[in-house]
Amino acid sequence: MSITEFEEYRKMVIGRVLTNLFFTKQDGPYDYMPGISPAYYFWTVMELDNSTKLRFGNDYIVEWDGKEELIVLTNYNWELPEDIIFKNQKITDLIKDDYDQLIFHLENGITIIHTIGYGDALFIENQTNMQ
Repeated sequence: MSITEFEEYRKMVIGRVLTNLFFTKQDGPYDYMPGISPAYYFWTVMELDNSTKLRFGNDYIVEWDGKEELIVLTNYNWELPEDIIFKNQKITDLIKDDYDQLIFHLENGITIIHTIGYGDALFIENQTNMQ
């Protein structure tokens, strides 16, 4: 991703309120490697306070095309602790890690990152509890 793309991504999300997170039906499981958990593939979509829906991955953000059914992401269906609150939180920063993966920072210390490698993975963590 170029510096210009990254700056555009930052303009799209910083200062906006994350009103909802969604995911698409998980495609899989695929057992590519014996002894390793199966791989799943899915898209992650965020809804912002201006009703914009954006699909994001490890290194991109694009407008959601609405072609697949979205499932509302909850603490229950994503097996998150109850103290993980991401809805109605302002996005205060968007950074890249050492691998150019995007990391969203919310005002309450929550981080969101969608990674891809052996399948897709979505991590929603409370960074203030990890220090």
